[in-house]
Amino acid sequence: MLLNGRGLFVTYLYPKMRFCILLLVGLFFHNLCSAELAEQEREDLKKPAHLQDLAYGEILYDYYRGDEISALTHILIAQKKNNLPNHTNSAELLSGVIYLNLGMLSKAQTIFNRLLTKEDLKNELLAKLEFYLAKLHYKQRDFADAKRRLTGVYDVLEVELKDQSLIMLSNIALYDKDLETARSWLGQISEDSELLAYSRYNLGILWLTSGDITNSLPYLEKVYTTIEPTDVQRTLQDKAKVALGFHYLKSKDFDTARKYFLGVRLDSSYTNKALLGMGWTYVENQQYEKALSHWLELANRDIRDIAVQEALLAIPFAYQKLKAMKPALENYLEASELFQTQIEMITEIEKQVSEGQLVESLVLKLIKQNEISTADENIQDSKLFGDEYDYYLYELLAQNHFNEGFRNYQKLGRLALMLDHWEQQLPMFSEMLNANQLRFDEKIPQIDAYIQKDSVAEFEKYYQKILHDISEVEHLRSLHLVASEEQFEIHTRLSRLEERLKNIPHSMISAEQREKTKRARGVLDWQLQDNLAEKIWGLNKESTLVSQSILEMRSRTEKLASARSYALTRFVGYQQLIDDGAEKLSRLRLSIKGQVDIQSDYIKQQILAVLRKRKATLNHFLLQSDLSIARLHEQAVFIPEIEE
Repeated sequence: MLLNGRGLFVTYLYPKMRFCILLLVGLFFHNLCSAELAEQEREDLKKPAHLQDLAYGEILYDYYRGDEISALTHILIAQKKNNLPNHTNSAELLSGVIYLNLGMLSKAQTIFNRLLTKEDLKNELLAKLEFYLAKLHYKQRDFADAKRRLTGVYDVLEVELKDQSLIMLSNIALYDKDLETARSWLGQISEDSELLAYSRYNLGILWLTSGDITNSLPYLEKVYTTIEPTDVQRTLQDKAKVALGFHYLKSKDFDTARKYFLGVRLDSSYTNKALLGMGWTYVENQQYEKALSHWLELANRDIRDIAVQEALLAIPFAYQKLKAMKPALENYLEASELFQTQIEMITEIEKQVSEGQLVESLVLKLIKQNEISTADENIQDSKLFGDEYDYYLYELLAQNHFNEGFRNYQKLGRLALMLDHWEQQLPMFSEMLNANQLRFDEKIPQIDAYIQKDSVAEFEKYYQKILHDISEVEHLRSLHLVASEEQFEIHTRLSRLEERLKNIPHSMISAEQREKTKRARGVLDWQLQDNLAEKIWGLNKESTLVSQSILEMRSRTEKLASARSYALTRFVGYQQLIDDGAEKLSRLRLSIKGQVDIQSDYIKQQILAVLRKRKATLNHFLLQSDLSIARLHEQAVFIPEIEE
């Protein structure tokens, strides 16, 4: 029967009063529960964050599901609305990470520099941010800043990231031709690092090109140090052996050169160069038959490989040396035809790249295959024209700076699509604004009617009635107001009986019956006075709460009236903000289009430069074959095979 500790008096007051009192008490306690929390201490970025702000939870949800743009948008909105009192720095740091992932280096760097001190960077978690920032500088060939950042944090990082840092530092030293420093950095890399092979190879090649074979051999003879090398590491070792083989071939140490060429795996991508080099080691010793055995094997391989193309010229040269003029002429003619075919193919690629929209169409196709996102997992490395054409570009496609440029080009394209998507959404914001304005206009008459009705005055009238009833109880009158349901029912029946007795003549009712009625009333009044002081105390306590609730309602009504007058201007300026947003999006789209055009032209120029170089090589081979054919034709009258 009792609702709660504060609702005792409800069961004792007559039913008409219950609803309004419950409403007033509820409003009062709702106000107590909405009090603001005290400001929390400033968070420590070096410790794991315990989620305290709902807005930050929404941000993390978007970020960890890969929607970085949405996460960044929510960060900016939450910062504008001050919805991150407990995660201000963490959210800003996360925005820096997102800017870093998007390639917006200056924005990320500004945030990191503001939030992170040298002491902070001794923490592994925060040192990772400095590492990734340095890595981005490294990819953009800003080696000075990359070196400065890496040297400050590499010894704090976990083993894998530390190895990557040392690799980058060694490569920076190699770029500066500081071989001793590069060797020093490489010496700190863990022996089982997959990346170690790259820097050992680069360092060995630099020693080799400088003529220092003694220092280069320890690195090139053993590029990798792991027990179970990967295919990439084995391929790098093959490349090193080919480099050593041609070094000794140039030095006319043919036996040593052959030893390195023979060390190349048969299924390696460098087998062709090894076969070509093997042939030349025999030619230098005038062992043309042995040279031919290697070159003829090489001639059966992919014609697009430059080693195979060179072999096509070397084979008839060897036949000439063996005085076999007929096969020499036939092979020169076949080589000339093949070179011409390859030149035509490259010319067709050049035309598609320079005159058509091949690169642009490819990137648009890649972008539309995935959702509108700039996350790295949705960005593909370059695969431009299919295997038939890409073979000529494999050296370019294998270069990190080209792939980074190609990936950035895709990201720019994605950003352009996002801006188009956002521009398409802007009319919806205008519609939302209009819909809210209409709904607001519909609510205004209801609010005005509520304010004019002054419902608080009605509650105050009920409250005065409550005070009067409590006073009656205090003066031992109207005790039925504190009756239980059972007692109230008895009171009602007695009241009806007493009313009837008044209207019945005395002669019709015996004195005994009238006395019984009075005794019943007396017993009821005696029961109602049981614990009366406690009941009156409870009623006074609850009446105080009701009074406070009425005051709160009066205050809220006044605030509602104030807000109503202010709300007339609440939509002012929003349409201007939408229009300004549309203008900004338009400017951004034009800016991104300009960057897209620049990046597209940069990629095209790199591709065309490679194609021109390969075309020039083929033209040189074609010229050599045609000149050789011409010379053989001049000597044709002296060729016994032809005279027969």
